[in-house]
Amino acid sequence: MKNVLGIILMALLISCKSDSKTDKEGPEKENGRLRSEWKLAEKEKNPNAKNVDTAPLGEVANPTAYTFDDFRISKNRVGIFSKGMSISDVYNTLPRDQIKKKVGYGEFAGDTYDDYEIYDANGKKILVLTAMEKGNTHSKIGRVLILDKRFETAEKIGLGSTFGDLERYYATDKMSPDIEHIVIDVEPINAWFTIGKTELREGWWNGRGIDRSKIPGTAKFDGICIWWK
Repeated sequence: MKNVLGIILMALLISCKSDSKTDKEGPEKENGRLRSEWKLAEKEKNPNAKNVDTAPLGEVANPTAYTFDDFRISKNRVGIFSKGMSISDVYNTLPRDQIKKKVGYGEFAGDTYDDYEIYDANGKKILVLTAMEKGNTHSKIGRVLILDKRFETAEKIGLGSTFGDLERYYATDKMSPDIEHIVIDVEPINAWFTIGKTELREGWWNGRGIDRSKIPGTAKFDGICIWWK
């Protein structure tokens, strides 16, 4: 564990490019849970994740593909999926071949969770749903990772939208650095938006936190995740 934490700390020190001790320690201390959980979301984009059986025993595949036409993101809803829905509800809503269960792996040994990839009628992966409890299809959805630009908030904010777009409608003062991104926590819609550090101006970490003036209004979001508790 110490080796892993050491690697994470070193990456943060390099990315921040700070000469002072305060600058070096700041990112490591700020909101560790936020960084850790977003790293799990980033792992969903890993094509080497292990595939497992696509549905619980007894499920019957629906021969007709479901066509998605609802792409609205809100606090308690992402398209046809809403807060409080269980994984069983998902299987009762979509044909079996539009759901693929995968095992996700966390940072430490034994840290695993159940993901359910959702595909549209054309076979494109558009969402990843993560169960609150692994090994239990009656578990509720705890996280929704958005992979398709068609999903947007009522204000038309989605993947590819900019920091300036978000600032016009929501408070953006709750931020935290990750290894390769900064994460913006937008509580009114239970969402995390990520921007790659390569989009930021030099000196974005000022020793106390993220300097908002170093985030261009044109910086685009490359990740959106909705969290339900």
